[in-house]
Amino acid sequence: MITFNNIEFKIQDMKEKNKTVSTLLIPESLLEKFLRKRQKKHKGNTTVYLRNLLALYRVLTYSGMIPPPSKIKTEYQEENLNLKRLSFRPDNSDWIELGELALAFGKSRCWIFTFLLKLDLNGFSEILSKFFPSQSVPTTPDLELKSSWTLQPYFHDFARSFHVKV
Repeated sequence: MITFNNIEFKIQDMKEKNKTVSTLLIPESLLEKFLRKRQKKHKGNTTVYLRNLLALYRVLTYSGMIPPPSKIKTEYQEENLNLKRLSFRPDNSDWIELGELALAFGKSRCWIFTFLLKLDLNGFSEILSKFFPSQSVPTTPDLELKSSWTLQPYFHDFARSFHVKV
């Protein structure tokens, strides 16, 4: 077995790098509610809203409570949702975390964002705060997220995994 490990490519400080423009696709049916909620709670700042969504629902995402993939290839949002582009400059760490979740659960970043957005718009954070009054997911500097794929073509076997190490 050969393992490719690119040790040379390490970002020492993600905040040191410039934020680049990223794009999310949001279903038109959720866009108006999203814009109102973002404006009301986050002064129109999508970067802050993404960070808060990831933090609010970490207890769900890190415990694997995202619907499992329905196919081997990346799952995207449903068709005919009239998706609208939203460009913004997310923090690198948040964009990477969103990407790790997407990779681990076989979804696109837009799918994961829309899933978290739907939870938020339906008031799921209030339910979570009732059952988890304090922060229940550690976010220490030692926190390590690992996504991996295992592919055994001979046995026609494929697996995804997401590991949170504290």
